[in-house]
Amino acid sequence: MDTDIPLKGLLSIILRSHRVFIGRELGHLNLTDAQVACLLRVHREPGIKQDELASFFHVDKGTIARTLRRLEEGGFIEREQDPENRRRYILEVTRRGEEIIPLILKVEERWEDLIFRDFTEDERKLFRKMCRRLAEEAVRMRGEWR
Repeated sequence: MDTDIPLKGLLSIILRSHRVFIGRELGHLNLTDAQVACLLRVHREPGIKQDELASFFHVDKGTIARTLRRLEEGGFIEREQDPENRRRYILEVTRRGEEIIPLILKVEERWEDLIFRDFTEDERKLFRKMCRRLAEEAVRMRGEWR
């Protein structure tokens, strides 16, 4: 691989490859990479509010609303109006959504095992730690630009 690829390009290659892998492995469910991420987050945090999910993923409310609408149409999540604020929605995974969570987690684990197959466990942990720091810095910087 070309050693002159900038960081953005390297990250893009990794993310596109992940998207293709998820599409191939979970294509029969008709879920996008973004929908899978949202479904997993709602599963991990039942009752999360739609705007909290948008904030978690650092995307605008319209983007998250479209993603969640497709998950709802597919029968994977339910959105209920928050009784304390009718403009907010509370999210829950449906039985159908819960049934596919183990499959999604297995596919995600397989992706990580494949992409890290030539890494030691220490290298894998260090890479994750460094990525987390980069993500935190990117979010902090974005806040400064507002």
